[in-house]
Amino acid sequence: MSTDRLHRIFIRTDGEARTPYFAAPPIVSGGDKGSYAFEHRAVGAGSLGSHTFDAHVLMLPVGRDPVRFWSRLNGRPVSGLIEPGRFRFLAHGDTLSTSWNRSLQGLFLTLPQALFAQALGESVDRPIELVSRLTPHEDPLLVHLLQAIKAYTMGQRLSGRLFEQSLMTTVTVHVSMSYGAGRRGLLRGPRLPRWKHQRLQEFIRERLSSDLNLNALAAVMNMSPYHLGRAFRAMTGKTLWQYVLECRAKEAHRLIVARRGQPLSSVADACGFESYSQFIAVFRKFYGQLPSEFRRSVT
Repeated sequence: MSTDRLHRIFIRTDGEARTPYFAAPPIVSGGDKGSYAFEHRAVGAGSLGSHTFDAHVLMLPVGRDPVRFWSRLNGRPVSGLIEPGRFRFLAHGDTLSTSWNRSLQGLFLTLPQALFAQALGESVDRPIELVSRLTPHEDPLLVHLLQAIKAYTMGQRLSGRLFEQSLMTTVTVHVSMSYGAGRRGLLRGPRLPRWKHQRLQEFIRERLSSDLNLNALAAVMNMSPYHLGRAFRAMTGKTLWQYVLECRAKEAHRLIVARRGQPLSSVADACGFESYSQFIAVFRKFYGQLPSEFRRSVT
């Protein structure tokens, strides 16, 4: 997996120097510049002096055995066990120093402040204030979401950009619910009237060959990305990214029949697939065969 600097997590030390979280490259890394950074890494027993992150950070241990830790959060001592499957959370701007007595593996995800306003749109009338929680705690939904981010990264991003945006929007909203005070009201939002639903479907079908960005779709509907995704799923039983992939697969199916001499790579481009690999994977998912196999069956 890529260990490009854009996909690394950085910390700031007391001297304000910005350095990688750990010098050694992670096992897996991914992300989107300015949006988030993800790392799966393994580290030996050790310590980190006083440092801060440029964003909120989720830490999920994924090893088999508990590891004892000793930390100071904003000068306050915190200690206990880093337990597999139980989160620790550090809010942006808080200062941490920590040590641990055994090797461990973990998934780390950074969420910059700007991502919250972007995901929640007009629902946010003040900056999101989150509170650090270093005591290990359970959150089954967040475990599922971080594992999905890891799978997306390792799968060469075949699910597509819209899936990634939807996933990060869900993570962001859930984090704001779990670590922010007085944010439960964000769960309520506008419904998607039938006329808006039809307008959205038409907008998507007319622009399949373009980059269907979640933020752009939300702007068309005058809704936040979070509330649009939630309302669309409540109405259709499908996520937005599933619907877009289904539309692209159907259009590819139609083009293969209608334009039998057109190269399959051109079909993929015309339907808006982000890569030829994604085109093959999505077509096979919906039709049970490769595009090339289907073409042979209709010629």
